[in-house]
Amino acid sequence: MAIFWTVGACLLVAAWRSGVAEDRAHRAPTCSEGQAFKPVECQITIDGTMTGLTHDRAEMDVGGRRATARVTLSGEISDVRGVPVRVTLYRGKVIHIEGQRLKIDTDDAPASSHTALRNIGMFFIVGGAVLAGVNLLLGSIRRRWAAAR
Repeated sequence: MAIFWTVGACLLVAAWRSGVAEDRAHRAPTCSEGQAFKPVECQITIDGTMTGLTHDRAEMDVGGRRATARVTLSGEISDVRGVPVRVTLYRGKVIHIEGQRLKIDTDDAPASSHTALRNIGMFFIVGGAVLAGVNLLLGSIRRRWAAAR
């Protein structure tokens, strides 16, 4: 039980930290054109064109520069070369790509694991509580059975 609660608590703290990072990204000031690709605490959305997409990599031309982002995709991927997109950069890294038939959060997006961590953490917290209840119930049954003998 204690292990379940400890794991759950750790996952909930990680989810909270991920949520803080998400808030920072959403509240970041707008970058100037010269800051877009620099690791500055700012965010900007720029028009671009996709040049390639695989299960683990997105490539695009953004603001006259070639940009690459790590992604985690599954399923069939269609050819997206030449598709116009809106690319969101945060701290100089691509965090979101959106266009015709595309809506991708990259692996560098601060919120990519927030919901999953929270849900798994809650599973462990609730699982620990269920185990505690089952343990109490079994202990009560054992005591009654022993007293009846």
